[in-house]
Amino acid sequence: MNIKKIIIGAATGALMLSAFATSAFAAQTTCATISDGTITDSAGNVITAGYDKWGYNYQAHMFNGYYDNFSRPAIPVTSGDKLIMKWSDSWLANVDCNHDGKLDRGLVDGIVNGTSMGWLTNQLNGSYLDGNNVLQHYTDFVKIAWTGPKSPLWGEYTIIQEVLNDPAGGSTGLLSKDGAPGFGLNDSWTNL
Repeated sequence: MNIKKIIIGAATGALMLSAFATSAFAAQTTCATISDGTITDSAGNVITAGYDKWGYNYQAHMFNGYYDNFSRPAIPVTSGDKLIMKWSDSWLANVDCNHDGKLDRGLVDGIVNGTSMGWLTNQLNGSYLDGNNVLQHYTDFVKIAWTGPKSPLWGEYTIIQEVLNDPAGGSTGLLSKDGAPGFGLNDSWTNL
């Protein structure tokens, strides 16, 4: 009698575990992906894997192209300052979990809130002519993080670090730092 209870109990447990695993797997696969071909940009163009003509690789959470192409102009520029952007999944995901046909902003723990809530880096590399018509080179690296309402940048974000190297313009090195090391902010804010 006890062996029957053990076998029935084990079989019931296995079925429940199987049902749970199946529903958990189904919940994880409900987001549309770039490879599905159903996610579009703001102009209605299908987003594809790899780099597009502007320099975006949404699958890799990256932009690598000319600065003036970050806004995805109708005709991409072919020269100028270079920009590399990288971002977290919660800034701009590479999936569509709310099924609006767009990449999700603010995807945290499977919930989409529509606001980029992660981090973004911008690395700008360029040149300009100074007052003496001499070509000068500069680099600018910026870390931006979501810090909530009433934050100084765009009302929800903070520049947590900026490194500007423009010797001709009088800037070399760390321009500003707000917050803890890395991308996450915590209660140990530091200022330089």
